[in-house]
Amino acid sequence: MSVSVARRLSYIGVCLALLIVCAQISIPIWIVPITLQTLAVGLIATVLPLQLSSAVIAAYLLLGLVGLPVFANFAGGASVIVGPTGGYLFGFIIYIGIVHYGLHYFGRSRRVMFSVNLLASLCQLLIGTLWLRIALHLGWQASFLTGFAPYVPIEILKSGLIVAVIARLPQRIQQFR
Repeated sequence: MSVSVARRLSYIGVCLALLIVCAQISIPIWIVPITLQTLAVGLIATVLPLQLSSAVIAAYLLLGLVGLPVFANFAGGASVIVGPTGGYLFGFIIYIGIVHYGLHYFGRSRRVMFSVNLLASLCQLLIGTLWLRIALHLGWQASFLTGFAPYVPIEILKSGLIVAVIARLPQRIQQFR
């Protein structure tokens, strides 16, 4: 079944809005705030095909790059992209790829959805942590304790929430293709 251009653009717009709103639901801590961005990215990656979820992430990064306040705590601009938290933002690209290919090769069971979202979020955290290490000239231990370890339990919880939300969506939306 072919999906119209208007419907594809609608899905991109709704998902982009979801991502922007979730970025603002934030607990600001020292350097890297706790947000619901990865929850939104996981939902987007799980529901939309790779081409559309890539368009959402690209639009989000582009809007932020030109200065619109779409990132956490209403931040925007190139300084955010190249700053200490930029790696976490670029990690969203890897996140959607891991989810897409994981679901493609291993199916769409709840266990697989949870596992690929958790793996993707941990890879995204790792990319962000490496970027944080370089940007702030931190040692390995300090960067791990600052940018990775505190977020692992939160990402486990978010991965479970993604599965719970997807299970409640109508079947035709659970796997938009």
